[in-house]
Amino acid sequence: MSKFRQDSESVIGNDDDSAAKPASLSRRQVIAGGASAALVGLAGSMGARAQYSGIMEEGGGVPFRLPMGALNFLDRNQYISNMQIISYLEGPQLSSGEPLMTMWAHGSQRMLASENGWLDISNPRKPKNIEIGKRMRGTVSFQESTGKWIFMETHGEPLTGAGPGHPHGRWHDEVYRKSVSYTGLRGVSTHDVTDPGNPKLLGQFSTGETGSGTHHNYYDGGRYAYLDAGWSDQFRMENPQRASGNGLMIVDMSDPANLKEVSRYHIPGQLLGEENAYKKYWFAGDHAAWTSSHGAPSVPVRVEDGGKLGYGGFGHFGMLTFDLSDIKNPKPLSQLMWDYESIGGIPYHTVFPVVDAAGKFTNILVGVPETIEPDCREPFKAVQVIDVSDPSKPEIIGLFRRPSPPEDAPYDDFCLSRGRFGTHNSQAFIAPGASKPNIIATTHFNAGIRITDISNPAKPREVAWFLPPRGGEIEAYDSWRRGDAETVFIEWDRNLIWFGTHAGNYCLSCPALGEPVLSAQKVERWTVPHGNRGWNV
Repeated sequence: MSKFRQDSESVIGNDDDSAAKPASLSRRQVIAGGASAALVGLAGSMGARAQYSGIMEEGGGVPFRLPMGALNFLDRNQYISNMQIISYLEGPQLSSGEPLMTMWAHGSQRMLASENGWLDISNPRKPKNIEIGKRMRGTVSFQESTGKWIFMETHGEPLTGAGPGHPHGRWHDEVYRKSVSYTGLRGVSTHDVTDPGNPKLLGQFSTGETGSGTHHNYYDGGRYAYLDAGWSDQFRMENPQRASGNGLMIVDMSDPANLKEVSRYHIPGQLLGEENAYKKYWFAGDHAAWTSSHGAPSVPVRVEDGGKLGYGGFGHFGMLTFDLSDIKNPKPLSQLMWDYESIGGIPYHTVFPVVDAAGKFTNILVGVPETIEPDCREPFKAVQVIDVSDPSKPEIIGLFRRPSPPEDAPYDDFCLSRGRFGTHNSQAFIAPGASKPNIIATTHFNAGIRITDISNPAKPREVAWFLPPRGGEIEAYDSWRRGDAETVFIEWDRNLIWFGTHAGNYCLSCPALGEPVLSAQKVERWTVPHGNRGWNV
C-alpha cells in the first residue's frame, strides 16, 4: 500500500507504563536551593521531562481562543454574486450531499429527501414541503432488481459535539456516557418508498451491538451498499465530535429486507490495542484528529458492472483508494494523506467522482474536507482536486481558493462572522441530466454556497456564491455554531441548484450552468448510466 507521505517509524514515547520519569521540581525546592542551584535543577529536571513529554505534559489541542475581532452579533444581511434566487421555501432542510443520492422521481414529479419527509421540486417556482413525520436522512435510489424505490436510513449513537460547559466533547465522561448509552439501532434500515407518502419498513441491519452505527453510506440501487460503519466501541476516536470511530462495511442489498454482510475493513491502528501501528501517525493522541472513516467509498462504476475501484474519506488517515475486485476482501491500493499537519476537522470528509457528459469517470476526484470547530478554532482546510489516473499513486493537482467575504460585510474574514468556516458537502453524484464536469458546488457553513470551475484543475476558479441571512441567536450557541449552509443538489437537465439551510431551502440559478428551465419535465437520463437504472419502466 502506497502512501502520499511516508510516516516515520520512530515515535516518542514508551508502551511500558513503568518507564522511569524525571521528578518534577517544585517552587519551594527552587527557592530553597538558591538561584544557581535552581537554574541547574530546573534545566536538568524540567529539560529532561520536556524531552520525554513535550512542553505540555498532557498535550494540547482544540478548542483554541476566540479571535479578537469576532462579531458579537449575527449578520442578517444577504449577499449574492453571479447567481439568482428562483424561489425560497421555509421549512425542513433538504438531505443531500453526504449520501450522494437523494432524489425520487416519477414522470415529471421530482422530490428530494428532507429532514421531515420530502421537498417536492417539480415546480421550481413553487416547491412544496411534504411532511410524513419521518426524518429522511440516508440514500434514496431506484433498485432495478426489485423495481422499488429504496430509502436506506442511517442509525447510530448521538454525536458528542463540544460546546459551552463541555469544550472537549467526548473527552468529558458525562458526554461520552450519554452517547454510548444509546439503545436504538446501530446500523441501517431499509424502506420501500415507491409510494413516497407511505414509506414501508422492509428490514433492519445492525452493524454491531456496540460502536457508532452508521453515518455516511453509499448506495446507488445496485447489489452492494458501502457503509461508513462502527461495529465496535474499540474504534478509537480523537475528535470530540464522536464517541468512537468508523471503518468500511460492505453489505449485499439483493434482498433489501434481509441485508447480509459481505466484508469489512479498517486501517491498522484504528482499533484500541493496535498501538504500534497507530503511533506511526503524527496525530496519535492529539484529542482532535478525525481518526475514522467519514465518507463510505464512492464507486463510479458498480462492481457487478465490472467496476473495481472505490474512493473513501478516512479523515486524518487520508483518502483511501479501494480495490474492490474481490468484494469479499476489499484492499487499499493507496492512502493519500493531506501533506500538512492540521489539527482537528476532517481532512477527507467525502470524495466526489467527476464524470463527463456521458457519465464516464474522468479520473478526477474532488476531496471535500469538513470543518468541525466554529470561529476558526482549527486550521482552514482546502478542497482538493485529485488525479487518480494511476489509482496506486493519487496526486493532488489543485486546491480551491479560500473564500473571501463580500466587501460590504461587517467582517474582514469568515473566521470573524461566527460559526464554522469551511466546506461540508458537495453536489449529489447521481442527479438528473448530463453532468458538467467543470462545475463543482460546495457548501461552506458560514460562507454559504460556492460554485467553482475546475476546467483547469490546477487552478480552480470560483465563479459564483450566495450567502443567506444568518439564522439563530448569538446567546444560543447551538443555534449558530454550524453556520447556515449545509446541503446542495444540482439538476443538470434544468440547470437548477437546490441549496439547503437550517431555515429552509433555496432554488438558485447560475450562468455557469446555463439558462434555467422552470417548467416541470420528465427525467430523461441520470448523470451515470447505472444511476436509478429502470426507474421509469
